[in-house]
Amino acid sequence: MRQGDIVILEFPFSNMAEKKQRPAVVLSGARYNRHANVLLAGIYGRKQPFSITITNADMRRKRLRKASYISLQNIFSADKTLIKQTADALTARKLAEVLAEVRECF
Repeated sequence: MRQGDIVILEFPFSNMAEKKQRPAVVLSGARYNRHANVLLAGIYGRKQPFSITITNADMRRKRLRKASYISLQNIFSADKTLIKQTADALTARKLAEVLAEVRECF
C-alpha cells in the first residue's frame, strides 16, 4: 500500500454507528504505512467542505467512473486489514496537490 493509492474499505460514517463500502485515498507515507494502520481521506460523489476534485485525468489507471471529491474533513486512521482492494492511484501531480491542501488544513 502506497501513498496516493485509492483503496476500497468499509468506511465509517461520522456517527461511527454505520459504515459503507467506499473509496479512500492513502495519505500516509511509506514509513508510516509499514505499521498496522494507514491514514486515509474519504472520496465522495458530492462536493464536501474542504474537498479536492478528482477526475480520470488525475488517476494512473483511469478507473474513476465520475468526477469525485477527496474530503479533507474526513481524514482517519484505519487498520490495513479493513482494506478490501486497491482500485487505482493518484498521479504524482494530483498527489502533491492533495498533500499541499492537507498541510494547509493543519
